Amino acid sequence: MKYFPVAFSGYAQLWADKSVRTLFIAAFFARIPMMAAPLVFTLYVVDDLDGTYAQAGVVAAATTLGAAIGSPWRGRLIDRLGMRRAILPSIVAVGLLYPLATFASYVWLIPISLLMGLFLIPVFSIVRLSLSVMVEERQRRTAFSADSVISEASFIIGPAAGVLLVTQAGGDAALYAVGACEVIAGLIFLRLNPPTRSASPVDAAAPAESTGKASILSVPVVFLFLISGGTMATLVGTDLGIIAELRELDKVGAIGFTYGLWGLSSLLGGLIYGSLNRSIRPTYLLLALGLTTIPVGLGEQVWSLSLWVIPTGFLCAPTMTAAAEWIAKLVPEERRGEAMGWQGTAFTIGGAASSPVIGAAIDEVGAWGGFVVGGLVATVIALACWGGQLIPAFRPVNYVSVDDENTVTT
Repeated sequence: MKYFPVAFSGYAQLWADKSVRTLFIAAFFARIPMMAAPLVFTLYVVDDLDGTYAQAGVVAAATTLGAAIGSPWRGRLIDRLGMRRAILPSIVAVGLLYPLATFASYVWLIPISLLMGLFLIPVFSIVRLSLSVMVEERQRRTAFSADSVISEASFIIGPAAGVLLVTQAGGDAALYAVGACEVIAGLIFLRLNPPTRSASPVDAAAPAESTGKASILSVPVVFLFLISGGTMATLVGTDLGIIAELRELDKVGAIGFTYGLWGLSSLLGGLIYGSLNRSIRPTYLLLALGLTTIPVGLGEQVWSLSLWVIPTGFLCAPTMTAAAEWIAKLVPEERRGEAMGWQGTAFTIGGAASSPVIGAAIDEVGAWGGFVVGGLVATVIALACWGGQLIPAFRPVNYVSVDDENTVTT
């Protein structure tokens, strides 16, 4: 039996580093308006434009498509041009598109939303890429886990802040506020200019064309992208399933309580995973996440549903962290920004592809179908990746962690 000692001192060491601490604080505030934006746009379409939720879904899909296309492209720009030159077009575009959206009709809002996704400031890629070079390899797990915890905190605040803006100030003012906050977030990162490449003499002397020769495509990395997509399928299944279940129970007012337990358990899981001294295979984590998601629909009361979401929430942040940790390990540094971008696209595609199927299952059999389909998608992907990793040619190169003398594999 393997022993996984827990030590939270790693978080204190990270927080003591001023540059890392500043990056975490910037990431926390930058993600709040980005978490608020989808809900603000939904309410804007439904209330201000007198549209339907289906029309709001088309706008959301356009943004999702733009983000899926733009994430690897912007990550590639960071690798080639550096962070500042790569995000400057995004800052300008965001500053123009949000005010433009307040004047646009619904038809024009769709291409505007596509461009918003395309030029979305890549906070996720920037933070993970910067952490991969700012901290030692043995600290990456803790650093990525801390970033997942900060993301959860932003998720708790962002949608609530968006609803408050729309209800108190109106849709137009909310769009202006979200756009202004995203521009400010971009300017903060522009000012901080966190490193995205090691400053070692070897890297400094490397020829510029090496970026083009290094490759991010390998079977183990593709497995990690699939795991990222599978993780998002469980999140969508749990998200839609909770809403549907509480509507069936006529307890929609309890959404905050159930979501709160789900988010807090994910936050706790991320903290504990980051304190471990060795990796857990992302494949195993996704398998556990899928299997714990399937039975959530057994909760037939608010209290039981809220208890059932705790185990699946506890595994969310560790699964995403483990995948990012291994991508940073397996991809050459000069292509890591693009790889992080592709992981963002994997998240997006996983959510977009699974949403219609999960929604159809809920319509056909009830709320429990959302949990079952989301969990089954993750379980099948995990088993397929695990089977693929049994093939020696598809297995990532073993490595010995600095803080552990045992060999670790994905």
